[in-house]
Amino acid sequence: MRLFRRLFRLARLIRHILAGIVQAAIQLPRTPPPRTDAEWTTVRNWHSKALRILGVDAHIHGTPVSGPVLFVSNHISWIDISALLTVVDAGFIGKRELASWPVLGFLISRGGTIYIERGGRDAAARTAAEMARRLQRGERVAVFPEGTTTRGGDMRRFHPRLFEAAREAGVPIQPVAIRYDNPAAPFVDDDPFVAHLWRILGEPRIGVDITLLPPIDAHEQDRRSLARASEDRIGAIVRERPAAPRPARETADG
Repeated sequence: MRLFRRLFRLARLIRHILAGIVQAAIQLPRTPPPRTDAEWTTVRNWHSKALRILGVDAHIHGTPVSGPVLFVSNHISWIDISALLTVVDAGFIGKRELASWPVLGFLISRGGTIYIERGGRDAAARTAAEMARRLQRGERVAVFPEGTTTRGGDMRRFHPRLFEAAREAGVPIQPVAIRYDNPAAPFVDDDPFVAHLWRILGEPRIGVDITLLPPIDAHEQDRRSLARASEDRIGAIVRERPAAPRPARETADG
């Protein structure tokens, strides 16, 4: 039964990815955001259907703030991005290697990803500057300040440097807490992507709770205080029992 589930889902996922490439080439411009509402709907619908194919149920608590905002979230799995993109219309920070991934790299780039050079000189400063530029022109940006994935409530310290972008742009920071109800979800310890995907495909169901917390005013605090406040608020949620969920925003099957 598990093998059949994996093969069935894998076939659907491959078809969905290939259809997404065609759709992105036609409907999403090569240039980075700002995206139109129609373009964000395309992105949102694609990720919502990808989650359904994987057997991931996303439950949303809270509401994203309107206007330009920096979303900051704990990071557990590669599933996080699709889960968040069913709720927030934002360009994510990603490592440069993602652009070279076969097939998926095209979709990631067309999704408006801001790439960061890991270990490069002044990489964080350049990334923060690009984030601030996008925020200042009215866009929304999302980042995982831990810099890596962790297992559930075992969070790492948030890196303060990236919070400076919100201060420079004068926009609020909205912390977002992610929790999974299945121990197969975390993608950590140099687990090969293909092996982890194969494991996910075999799970009957994975639930993910996404909690959007009240925004933080970035004007009156330094970046270290902003990082600490965001980390504390998210940590308080990921370590407690999940609240009663409400359905995610309805989308077309795409």
